[in-house]
Amino acid sequence: MKLKILLVALGLPLLSFAGGQEIYSENCEKCHGFSRQGSLGLPLYRSTVANHSDQYLTKTIRYGRPGRIMPAFNLSGAQTAKLIRFLRAGVKAPQYDPTPIVGDADAGKYTYEQYCQRCHGAQLQGGEGTGKNFSWQKDREVSPPALANQGFLRAAEDQMIKRIIMNGIKDTEMMAFGKEFNFTDKMANDLVAYIRSYEKPIEQQHESNTSEEPLVFVYESANDLGITVDKLRDSAAAYNFRVYPSRTLFEGLGGIAGDDEKQVVIRFCNFKNMQKFLKLDPRLGVILPCRVTAIEDESGQVKVYLENYMHAIGRFNNEQISIDAQELINDMKEMVEEAVW
Repeated sequence: MKLKILLVALGLPLLSFAGGQEIYSENCEKCHGFSRQGSLGLPLYRSTVANHSDQYLTKTIRYGRPGRIMPAFNLSGAQTAKLIRFLRAGVKAPQYDPTPIVGDADAGKYTYEQYCQRCHGAQLQGGEGTGKNFSWQKDREVSPPALANQGFLRAAEDQMIKRIIMNGIKDTEMMAFGKEFNFTDKMANDLVAYIRSYEKPIEQQHESNTSEEPLVFVYESANDLGITVDKLRDSAAAYNFRVYPSRTLFEGLGGIAGDDEKQVVIRFCNFKNMQKFLKLDPRLGVILPCRVTAIEDESGQVKVYLENYMHAIGRFNNEQISIDAQELINDMKEMVEEAVW
């Protein structure tokens, strides 16, 4: 009987972890890595998680980081609890006093500019790129987090921010300013007050205004297919796109596979634009439109199809991405409009 009780007692910690690793694998591993070493997302070392309360981790999972690569996850309370237990891996959760820290935000601004701005940005926007492997600041192991991000500010307790400022984070480039630069308690409080001053009232998530727009823009060409393709290539070059060899679509009909000469894909790219978007979010590389398709129907009419990728862009919940993407799609529409006449 005593042996049975002992086995049950020993089994309890294992049962508490059941499902956490699976939830991590399904939702987190692609960005944070199999061993939580970081990739598209930041590393989730035990020494990092040791600074985070369960409340912070729960809110981070729930709200994500709007405008950054971390999405919001709609996990149940039980799933979230299992995931946090897995991430914590036995590290005790810190408890923070929820009382807001009172400090001089103006003094904190000065401290921030002297010590923090180089890594976290003049507007607390974080470093370029994202995560670990996609940092565009080559002197950094990871892209410094955005301290003004509303998801972070909704999740983080003031005392947690202060603790990290004073003690740093082990195994990362975040140093202990209390030790390295002799930060006083007042300096830390003022800095927390300045960071907190960027928090905005909770608003409803911005809804995309593209719901009434078509998924694809369709243009009728006044020319035959050959001339249309040539004009599209010339127009793309005039808009500073690098033009690549065009391709015909592959089609299989009646058991016979081959190229459909009446469906032509015009391919082009502006690497300066591409780099700008990849700095904002590397995932954009898989959806940016670098092509239009010209198709001749049975009547000889040629139509040009341009994907309206703003529908996909809206899912990133990033104002700067939406602004830059709208400018790019407007240029592409003008490019096509000039070519079809």
